[in-house]
Amino acid sequence: MASSTHLLPRDSRSDYEKEDFGPTLLSFTAILTLFVVITTGLRVYTRFKSKMLGSDDYTIGFTALLAVVRFALQIEQDKYGNGRHREFVPVADYVHNNMLGWYGQVILFASSAFLKISICLLLLRIKETRRLRMFMYGVMAGLVITNFGCIVILIAQCQPTSKYWTGSPEGKCWDTRVRIYSIYFTISYNLVIDLLLSLTPLKIIWNLQITMQKKLQIWALMSLGCIATGFGVARAASLGLKTSDLSWTYCIAALWSNLELYLGIIAANLSLSRFMYSYFKDGKGGSPHGSVNNRSGYLNSTHSKGDFFVPAGAGNNTHISTNKMHKRPPSTSQSDDSDIPLEPCIQKTVEVWQTSEGGLANEKEQSHVVVQQA
Repeated sequence: MASSTHLLPRDSRSDYEKEDFGPTLLSFTAILTLFVVITTGLRVYTRFKSKMLGSDDYTIGFTALLAVVRFALQIEQDKYGNGRHREFVPVADYVHNNMLGWYGQVILFASSAFLKISICLLLLRIKETRRLRMFMYGVMAGLVITNFGCIVILIAQCQPTSKYWTGSPEGKCWDTRVRIYSIYFTISYNLVIDLLLSLTPLKIIWNLQITMQKKLQIWALMSLGCIATGFGVARAASLGLKTSDLSWTYCIAALWSNLELYLGIIAANLSLSRFMYSYFKDGKGGSPHGSVNNRSGYLNSTHSKGDFFVPAGAGNNTHISTNKMHKRPPSTSQSDDSDIPLEPCIQKTVEVWQTSEGGLANEKEQSHVVVQQA
């Protein structure tokens, strides 16, 4: 590589030496990280205040944390010549940069898996049927196998593992094609999953009694991750079998990887933008029957088989409701606070009203319609 550089004209050699992709990588990633932190923070905050934190929120929060750690590694890499051509980087710096890049790849595969698992868990919170649950569990198993399989290959490719970044003659490594082809396979699997996850929300809401415009709006919000899918294709195209100039080629691949990962996180958070908007628009709400909780966009109701609460304006009176559920065929009823209709059912209740003096005011048994997830 170095000898071929001397064959270039003087001006071309000067331009080649000055090439540095590091600042471009850091500039784009800094902006993306800012949006990742803001959108994830808003999502977790509003869900926590509404007492609706779920496994999908914990998973996306962990994914965002991994993304921040990856950005921190890339900031450190820039100090050691990341983004410059190998022959213009001191050997010690080149080795240290490759080591940091190796850890960055481990974080990338782990965060990619957790990101898509979070989306699967979100879809299961919207509508959970046995068929959908089995499908999502299969998808998540595949994500773990493919992405963490790449991590296993990264660890086992060279013995000792440090040979990957030192290039020491001692030890041995597998053929580079093992790692690269496993990455190609993982990227291909992720692309297929991205497509399936973008179509699943459309299937869920297609038969609901809402306008076509609202169906498309909801589907568009939950399919924003497809934007990041294109960058996954670019990442695959940027990878090659040559490993002679890793400080330059892997820096470019890192940008495509960051665009795919960080935009995917942002898109997953923006899919709940209607919920976050409703929370800040209508104020805080922690009651199980508060307006904020019903605007989550989920099909799940906040009603349970038995709820014990003090109704607003009831003073010292206590309302105890013991429920018995009886299913009936779904109708077109719709929640007042949600664009997505909920499935109604007949709920038989026994209501006991107790006055502040402790006496029984009345006792009655009645049937009335409530919203309940079947």
